[in-house]
Amino acid sequence: MSYDPYGRPQHGGAPMHHHHAHQGPHQNQYGDGYGAADFGGAPDHQRQALLSMPTAGQMGGPAPISFVRFPYYPTAPFYSTNPNVGYQTRFYSAGVLYTDADYTVGSEMIRTVQFDIPCRMIAMNGSAIYYFGSPVAIASLPLGGKPNDTFLFRAEYTTGDKLHVSSRLGSTVVGSDENPGEIGGAGYTIDAGASFVLGITPLMPNLRIDITLVCLEMRGPRNFSR
Repeated sequence: MSYDPYGRPQHGGAPMHHHHAHQGPHQNQYGDGYGAADFGGAPDHQRQALLSMPTAGQMGGPAPISFVRFPYYPTAPFYSTNPNVGYQTRFYSAGVLYTDADYTVGSEMIRTVQFDIPCRMIAMNGSAIYYFGSPVAIASLPLGGKPNDTFLFRAEYTTGDKLHVSSRLGSTVVGSDENPGEIGGAGYTIDAGASFVLGITPLMPNLRIDITLVCLEMRGPRNFSR
């Protein structure tokens, strides 16, 4: 058995010679599932448009090994094998302050982060501080609350692809510098010129809420300088 540069088994697209008594709608005579063409399976003239959503089982690769196990955490981004591509960490950020014109308790505030260099997002961190008194000063949260429980958070990509299906307490979706809120898997790929929309909903008055996106920028011969 051969392996790719990331240690994943590679399989050829040779036909399988045993009989499939119950072929599903996403299988063919090559014994492959939904992604058969990706493995060099069926010839072009035998491929058909499939309109139904495949099941998890049908997403497997060619037998005898249809799935392999890889860790989800820690996040392990792909690195280019091109020697002319370099990498650099950059922290993108956005936030809200209680003095902002659109600050309303219980209402979502939109902040947009623009990316001019392709990157992979590795983690999302966030925190909040509470201002109180006169003169205004940083104060402890009422009832011993946690900073990331004072706001709801969600994020989506330029295309509308939602990283978070709906807004939830910040403590469930963002981490901290000490314990980063990792994306998991290979991270989240962001192309040059794309943007990330952050939806932040303060749940109490007088907050400053900061969100930081930990990103690994990919730099080629034409984008070594910002």
